[in-house]
Amino acid sequence: MLRRWRSLKKIVYAASILFITIILYAATSSDDYVQETSLEWQLPMVLHQNNPVDPGLRETFHRVLPLGPFEEMPGPVVVEPEQGEGGSQAKEPLNSADVAGGGLVEGEAPGAGGVGGQGILKPGAPVGAGPGQNPPGGPPPGGPPPGGAPPAAPVSGNLGAPLVVGSEGNAINNHAPLAPKPSARAPLGQSMSALQMRPFPDLTKTHAEMARRINYTRGVCAKLQVPNQVETDVYVLPQYNLSYCKVPKAACTYWEQVFSFLNKKPFEVTSLGIKSPFQISKYDIRHTSHFNLPRRNFKTAEDRADIMRSTRVLFVRHPLERLWSCYLEKFYLLDFWTTAGLSMKTAGADSRCPKSITFREYIDYILPLHNENWAPVTELCNPCVFQPQIIGHVETLRDDTHYILKQASLDWIFAEQDRMSREENQMLDMIIYNYQIHSIHWYSFYHRCLSQHELAAKLWDVFKKVGYLSSHAVLPDNMPDYNQTTVIRELKSQFRKYPLSPVNGRAQQLKMIKRDFEGLPKPVMAKIYERYAMDFQLFGYNASFPTS
Repeated sequence: MLRRWRSLKKIVYAASILFITIILYAATSSDDYVQETSLEWQLPMVLHQNNPVDPGLRETFHRVLPLGPFEEMPGPVVVEPEQGEGGSQAKEPLNSADVAGGGLVEGEAPGAGGVGGQGILKPGAPVGAGPGQNPPGGPPPGGPPPGGAPPAAPVSGNLGAPLVVGSEGNAINNHAPLAPKPSARAPLGQSMSALQMRPFPDLTKTHAEMARRINYTRGVCAKLQVPNQVETDVYVLPQYNLSYCKVPKAACTYWEQVFSFLNKKPFEVTSLGIKSPFQISKYDIRHTSHFNLPRRNFKTAEDRADIMRSTRVLFVRHPLERLWSCYLEKFYLLDFWTTAGLSMKTAGADSRCPKSITFREYIDYILPLHNENWAPVTELCNPCVFQPQIIGHVETLRDDTHYILKQASLDWIFAEQDRMSREENQMLDMIIYNYQIHSIHWYSFYHRCLSQHELAAKLWDVFKKVGYLSSHAVLPDNMPDYNQTTVIRELKSQFRKYPLSPVNGRAQQLKMIKRDFEGLPKPVMAKIYERYAMDFQLFGYNASFPTS
């Protein structure tokens, strides 16, 4: 009896301590804590309905979102390049996603071509379909998909027809119109001819470049013993006969948006209110269950067979730039603070608040560890095993995505992508993503560790480092509030006040990359080159700082 009484006293004592702690915590929390509503604790839906951004900001910030299916049009629309004086092709200003090109490459004799003997498709042939074959999934329905749903699997007529090159040197697909009626889409109330689009990338040039990449990687695979397998996620869309091997920090968010959207059923798309892949935010992709991707496991025989039957896509990036990008997004900003950040021994920062992680500390921490965000591509998606038929580069993102989407008769996705400013879209999504983390996860940790003003300053600094925002743009210290909406408004103002050309933006980024890596000791740089040596060799990157 006495023992029970003592146990009861201990329970009452512990409960009292817990109750007092909760009362004291609530009394000493910031005003922001009291003002938060239960809705803001919910995971955000499409367009972040629980933490809305002023719609006017999106409109003036050029975040153009599609609103419905394409109107029926009388025939294919071909956008020809503008002509300069003397009939020569006028030069377009460079875009950060526009540095070169990419796409499928011409098929070789049976048994040759592609890594590991896989044939490489001809330009203009639908993805996954050989001459005289229709891609799996059957023909599309007789009209545009209702409610903005993903289009049905494409079917082309004369699949074996050769690539036709126009008089201006542009490749024209003579059997698959640029805007095929069954699956084409555009904003409501507009037709393709009304859009002020840049000329499409030169398919002939990207055809040659893609052939060079595939042949180069195949040759390296034949010479080297690459021990790794395919450990990362492979997304498969059987209806498009298309698969993508995920490599974080190498355009993976872009492809996750595309695959997530195309994997939706019509009723799902309608109920969620999305009509474009680019309405699915990075936060939605990472943290909500509504956008589960069509994942396959390369280790199971059935999934492996599905993958190897499809047209396989792999995107890569200069190893040093990928490593640097991971630092900015995951360690300099908030993403990994509650996991890796708390376990790191950082200089000049409270161990309970890793807001001052340096690039050197990040490198020392990640080099001996395996994580998909910084692991070499060969440890995630060994090209000698995955045998990609398309190797895209982040450095040539616009051209490569155009080529892939064209082969899959998904030209409308490229059209939507091309009407947005990539820099503005990336900045907006990054602001929303980090403010969502700051507001929802580990509330007391983030709000006691980092103020909204400090978060805005970090985002501002990142935008300058990656070349999206001019180095002359300054975040004011006297703003009345530094919430998501006011920061976006100020960013929009500074973005227009200090315009930065893509060429100068890229130069600004390369300068920052070089500065950070040159600050590392030579033995550390030697370890980095050793860790990523296989990536440098397999994908033809120079073992030096990126220069273009």
